Amino acid sequence: MHQQHNAERKSQTRSKIQLGGLLSKSGIMEAFHINPGDDLQDYESRPKALQLLGFLITCFEDNTFDEESLEKWRRVGERHV
Repeated sequence: MHQQHNAERKSQTRSKIQLGGLLSKSGIMEAFHINPGDDLQDYESRPKALQLLGFLITCFEDNTFDEESLEKWRRVGERHV
């Protein structure tokens, strides 16, 4: 049981790190003036974190996640890898 929990935690951590890498590749860090090493949970960086969160929520709400959109986004991503 403990080993399974550790494996799940490691898997979740790996996914979060990979998501962070994708966000970085997208140019979003530069757009929101987030510098490597910024602690987005720190009081001084909180506005950046809130701006980014608001942007992501708005993008999520303003899009449909149908097969056509997903395929379009895959092609865009493929051009930037």
